[in-house]
Amino acid sequence: LNIHGVRLIHWQRVKMRKTAKVDYNSTTAANLLRAVQAREFIREEMEEKEKKNLKRYCILDLPKDCIYKTLIKLPIESLRRSSLVCKPWYKMINNSIFIQDHLRRSEMGLIFLSKSPGGETNSDENVFHVEKHYLPSKTSWESRIEQYEVELNLQFMEIKHGKSMVKSLKLSSYGEIRAACNGLVLLENSRICGPIVINPVTREYTVLCRGTIALPQDESYGFAYSYGTGVYKVVHLFRDHLRYFGCEIIEVSSHTWRAVDGPSFGLTSQLGKAPVVAIEAFHWMPHIENSEYIVSMGIDDEKFRKIQLPKTSGRYDGLVDMGGCLWFVSHADYNQLDVWILKDLDGSKWILKQSIIAGLTLCMVPFGYTSRNKLVLKRDINQTLFTYDFEQREMKEIEMNEGCSPYLGSYVPHFNSLVSWKNRIGQRLEDV
Repeated sequence: LNIHGVRLIHWQRVKMRKTAKVDYNSTTAANLLRAVQAREFIREEMEEKEKKNLKRYCILDLPKDCIYKTLIKLPIESLRRSSLVCKPWYKMINNSIFIQDHLRRSEMGLIFLSKSPGGETNSDENVFHVEKHYLPSKTSWESRIEQYEVELNLQFMEIKHGKSMVKSLKLSSYGEIRAACNGLVLLENSRICGPIVINPVTREYTVLCRGTIALPQDESYGFAYSYGTGVYKVVHLFRDHLRYFGCEIIEVSSHTWRAVDGPSFGLTSQLGKAPVVAIEAFHWMPHIENSEYIVSMGIDDEKFRKIQLPKTSGRYDGLVDMGGCLWFVSHADYNQLDVWILKDLDGSKWILKQSIIAGLTLCMVPFGYTSRNKLVLKRDINQTLFTYDFEQREMKEIEMNEGCSPYLGSYVPHFNSLVSWKNRIGQRLEDV
């Protein structure tokens, strides 16, 4: 071979070695890439399997009674968020039995209406405007409300450890709070529409037809649940232009008022306040003071009756619903309150439960209770709130924060709940 042949052979061998090296590097890189992809796929598959196992263990494998007992202890705000976790939780939380169990555990608070800061209409997009929602067309409601004051916001006051804490229910209305029952609120403003029954938490509402028109000081609205018929009832007691008393009742699911026989002439002279609902009846104090009896109407039989009081009432004495029993709190003297209990309508026998001796009790008006066996009282002079603990036998003044004073009317005892007037109490809609 000449020199040119040797060089050609040499360069061919070098070229073959470079080609083999490139092929080797390409093959190695491809193998490494496939290995990384396989490892990543296996990791993702294991993570997905672990998430499914964890989800199945947390939600499906836990006993239903454990989930039930956990959810039932949650406050209403957390409970609503929890209902969105999964379908089983949604069905459990929206079951009527669960709702009633949660209501029994709820702590009583006070609802009231307050004015927006600066006196302007609340423009928060999260606020539910009741009348504007019912009358969506601006031209249909603007002419009706332009002559009235600004909207009032519904507030909820919690009482814990001797302190008050106010939370906005994000609901506004031009009406007044007439009564409350099981978390439902009765709003009334006959100038715009008929009475409104609404749950401030769920914002579910219905508008009733208008009843007999009367002056605010000549009428009284009551709101209660009838265990006999399984419906919510609104009673309207009023005095006509001839000074005679009339009475009408409407079921929330109905569309018409029914006239019933009212109290006899002269039996009562005071209206303007809502009746106290206890022992399956509405109860009115017939006079501002010096009442020797109360006027009661059964929720189911819808008949009026007169029940003798254990003693003549004073100006600041009052009736309270305490755990289903009717309590009459009377002022014995400047430093003592007597608490009487009536357990049923048939016996009509009052029992003295306890005498409260706690400093100056003058002008203290009873109007509510907490589930922790505490009586809530209000000093009529300056609207100061107090709680009396029957176990500790101790009276405490509630520390009031800013924004706790009602702009219109007064405080109304209330429980935040998921109750709907459409469901019968205790009726099982879905299996828990």
